[in-house]
Amino acid sequence: AVVSTQSGHYGRGNILAPLAFSAAHAIFYTVLVYGILKPKENIITSFRYLKAKKSTKAIFGPNPSFISFLIVQFGIVLVMTGVTVLTYTYFYLHLLQILVLVVVVTWNAANFYVDVFRVSLSKTKKS
Repeated sequence: AVVSTQSGHYGRGNILAPLAFSAAHAIFYTVLVYGILKPKENIITSFRYLKAKKSTKAIFGPNPSFISFLIVQFGIVLVMTGVTVLTYTYFYLHLLQILVLVVVVTWNAANFYVDVFRVSLSKTKKS
């Protein structure tokens, strides 16, 4: 079951807009953080955080470049835009996505409350 939009197809603007926004954000972030603010070495930026992780070093080597960070970030946006196009084009896939998200959110909320009540009950037993 294909859901048609007003123009009969998924518009190019719906695909290009997130990509353009992501590219503009990356340029703005890079200019602001590394060109204007220039944070000291003890300040953690997103790139420094990812660069320090063992999993990042395993994939990109001991000293990954900032350009590779931006390329991977843009690749993730491309993949997520593709997922969005698919889920909004096919009704049953969209329905499945919503159901999975509801189950995940419910599971996370239930785990949160179990942890909170376990901690609060252990505090009341101690006092």
